[in-house]
Amino acid sequence: MSILVNSNITTPTKKAILEHLREWDGKGIDLFSTSKESQKLLSQYQSAIDSIYTGLKADNEDSVLFTSSANEATSHIFYSFYMQYILTGRKNAIIMFERAPIEEIKLARFLESQGCRVHRIPATIDGTFDLDIFKEYINTKTAFVSVPMVDDESGVIQPLEEISNICQLYGVDLYSNASWAAGRIGIDLTRLPLSYMSIDASLIEGPKDSALLYIKKDTTPLMPLIPGFDGEQGSLRKSIDPLKVIGFAKALEMAFDFLDFDIEDLRELRDELEQGLLEIEGSYSLAPWALRVPNVAIMAFEGVHGGMLLDLLASKGIEAYSFVTLKRAHFERRSLVELANLPESLKHSIIGFSLNSFNTKEEIKQVIKTTKELVEYIRSEVSGNLCKEQA
Repeated sequence: MSILVNSNITTPTKKAILEHLREWDGKGIDLFSTSKESQKLLSQYQSAIDSIYTGLKADNEDSVLFTSSANEATSHIFYSFYMQYILTGRKNAIIMFERAPIEEIKLARFLESQGCRVHRIPATIDGTFDLDIFKEYINTKTAFVSVPMVDDESGVIQPLEEISNICQLYGVDLYSNASWAAGRIGIDLTRLPLSYMSIDASLIEGPKDSALLYIKKDTTPLMPLIPGFDGEQGSLRKSIDPLKVIGFAKALEMAFDFLDFDIEDLRELRDELEQGLLEIEGSYSLAPWALRVPNVAIMAFEGVHGGMLLDLLASKGIEAYSFVTLKRAHFERRSLVELANLPESLKHSIIGFSLNSFNTKEEIKQVIKTTKELVEYIRSEVSGNLCKEQA
């Protein structure tokens, strides 16, 4: 059995959720039928939606659109504003975080190729959205602002409350992908007035291919990506499998319960992992402890390529993550090494460990032991042989 410490990329689905959905396995149910079985599923579906609203503290007049992924939700926001406001000249630019998720960076690059102006706000030395520079760019002609609630690589929590306050001064909508925040930090939409927010179920130990897009009441209307779904999800999108919604609601409920009762245990495991890895000579922690979600340790090791260490860990049954294995899009945003004013040579040495509710103390000890052994192996065998070849 693999040790999974890559919850920033994906998470296993909780057994309780699979059990919750088991009674419907293989059944084709029509929610609009008057049969007893259909009405039972309809009742669970409606309860699931109520549970999501309650968990997010959303207003009953707000909308929740169910999608296949947070990436789809992000695309819906970007394309809708581009088509309705940028192309028509009603607005002249969008603003995003320099360290936005990779998919968002690719999407913004495409829109730029179509003539859209994109302002990328840099990160501070702490890895947070630079509010001072942001204030220089935002104005009443800004179409919308997009900032993830939590950095997908480092786990650094972004100052969304301050960003939201600034956006409100100019009447600009704010969108946030909260997939790396749900179940790690609290989400209260009565306190944090976002216009739009997405969460991907695959990152909160829920069903795959399921996500939501929250839309605040009285905010800028969106257009459907694919027209023709009159009556379905506010005519914005075809309805998804109701079991996905029920599973998502259960995952969100369990994520918030975990936040209330077990998150400190996870933080202790993360701290034990990070302290153990920092015992390795030439190791660095790349994000401030106080600004990070409690499940992420982001590291760099001198003389060790992050991609190589990632592969070797996988060969030992440990699934971590490293964005240095990605192509061009990753390096369009300043690396954590650069933000921390560390040597440029460490840029390719970043590797992350993001814990989930399944992780145990024994697993963390194994991750520390194996990582130490592999770092030593790479430095002594691989790096040493490369130096000999170059000589």
